[in-house]
Formats: sequence, C-alpha cells, structure tokens
Amino acid sequence: MKYKIFLISIILLLDLGLVFAGIYYGGNAKSIDCDDITNYIFEQTTGDELKDMILQNVRIPPIFAAVFVGLSLSVCGLMLQTLFRNFLASPYTTGITSGVLLFASFVIFLKSFSELFAAFGPDKLLIGGWIGGLISIIILVIIASKIKDVNDIIVVSLLMSYFLGGIRAYLVANADPASVMTYYFFALGSITGIRPEDLPIIGTCSLLFALCAFLAIKPLNALLFGESYAKSFGLSVKKIRILILASTAFVAGSIMPYVGSINFVGVAAPFIARPLIKTSDHRWLVPTTLLTGIFLMLVCHFITFKYNLPFSYLLGIDRPVSVIPIGSVLDIVGGLLVIYLVVSREKKIKI
Repeated sequence: MKYKIFLISIILLLDLGLVFAGIYYGGNAKSIDCDDITNYIFEQTTGDELKDMILQNVRIPPIFAAVFVGLSLSVCGLMLQTLFRNFLASPYTTGITSGVLLFASFVIFLKSFSELFAAFGPDKLLIGGWIGGLISIIILVIIASKIKDVNDIIVVSLLMSYFLGGIRAYLVANADPASVMTYYFFALGSITGIRPEDLPIIGTCSLLFALCAFLAIKPLNALLFGESYAKSFGLSVKKIRILILASTAFVAGSIMPYVGSINFVGVAAPFIARPLIKTSDHRWLVPTTLLTGIFLMLVCHFITFKYNLPFSYLLGIDRPVSVIPIGSVLDIVGGLLVIYLVVSREKKIKI
C-alpha cells in the first residue's frame, strides 16, 4: 500500500511539474519568467497586460486541455477495457470517434451542412461534432440494451465504425484539397486551437466523468471476474453496462469535437498504469491511469511545440515548418511504450 501511495504521489508531482514547464516553455516570448507564471496562477495577473494576454490565450488553454483530455480519455479507455475484458477497447472501438468525425466531415465537405451550421460561425465544426457524438451515444445505448453478450456489442460497434469510416472516405475522395487538409488535421487531433472559453465545458465534462468513474469502482472490480460473478454480487450487469457505455460515450462525444481524434491515450495509459501499480484493483488503478493519461498528454504536447516537421526536407516541398499534431505524437510515443512493455513482459515469462 505504501508503494502504491508513493507511486501515485510521484506521478502527481511529475504532472504538476510538466504543467508548470509547459506554461513556461509554451511559446517564444522569453520575457515571461517563472515569477510571472507564479503570480498569474496565485494572483490572476503578472502586472503586465501583454503577459497576461499571452498566458491566458496562448499558453494556459492547451496545457489545461491536455490535462482534461488525458484525465478523461485514459479513464474512459480503462472502463471500456474492464467492461469488454479487452485491452484494445477505446472510444474508437465503440464508434463514438467515428460519429464525431462523420458529422465533422459533413460540415467540412457538404455544402448543405456547411450552410446549415453557418449560423454557429467558427464553432460550426464543434457543433457538428457534438451532434455526431450525441447520435453515436444514442445508438450505442440502444445496442447495449438489445444485445446480451458484451463481446457482440464491441463487434457491432467496431463494424459501425468501419461503416462510418467508409462514408468519410467517400467524402474525402470527392473533396477539394483545402477541405481535405482541414478534415485531416481535425482527425489527427490537436489542442493548440483550444480557447479560454472552451475550458469550462471541457473541464466540467471531464471532472463529472472522473467522479462517475470513482463511484463505479465497486462494479468495475466485480466485472474483473466476469458478468456471472457480478450478478452473484447482487449487481445489475445490464445497468452497469449501460452506465459505463453512456458515461464514456458522453465524455468522449463532448471532448473530441474540441480536440479531434485523440484515441490512443485511452489504450496506452491503462496499459502502462497496470504494471506500474501492480494491481487490477480499480481503487488504485483508476487514479494511476488518470495521472498516467495526464502525463502522456503533457509530454506529447511538450514535444509538439518544441519540435517541428521540416516538410521542405522530408518531402522536397517549399513549405513553412509545421507543428506536429499531438495525435500523431501520442500514437508514436504511446505505441513505442506499449510495445516495449509487451516485449519486456514476454521476456520475463519462462517456459
């Protein structure tokens, strides 16, 4: 128990350090120092209007977005993996991501949808993504209430994702290059476009979901031994299933329209957290996964603004240096970490 508390404390301190470092290094304005950041955090001002504006509008929103996204999507992945007893379960496999991306692609590629959502101005892509996420939630809950076998739910959801992906592919194939680029960068996932006014909604959804996750620890532990054991434990498996699917779909459908498709943190964070905390007890696994997800997002965000893609050298195209999307960095970093953990675990198994 002491080890678990120590580990969680260490990850928490690392996360806090990365938040501070991310704000400090999150731009090119070298005039902002540690004292300015400390004053802004505790007194809401640095004493300089320009510095306040840079911190409020440029540096702080992506950092807090990384925290909220890492917090919610990592626990979202953990709950789905426990429910389906499959380490690859994530918002993508349940079809939520595909629903968000489909309606985002409608807004980007279809003139009728673009005109319909034009009243929302720059938020039309966000509103379209929300509607797609909401429809996906409704479909997922209906599927969960009709199908008894939990494995059949993930199969149907995954096939639905492929079906929606096929529709998106058709739209992309017939779209103009500028629209394709807009869609592609949305699909990759980015937190650099987060505005201060976006944070209250993202934060509220994330914290409400985290509260639901902690309240669901007992049924999650019961599901570790299978649905039959959970029933003998006096729990309604159908209600638990719908609760988990609805809550995870809600948070994913609420956040992804803001940041795009950032799925892999939901797969990587629980996978990394399990060997670290050395238990499957969700009393310890939920907070460890939560903090690990935040750590992964902050590290990947740090990489995105410190390193750029030199397209002119890579592709021979005369183009300005481009910022690496956080979704692609997360796929690379998280993928390498998971592969390393799997390989190192296999080496320890003696036949």
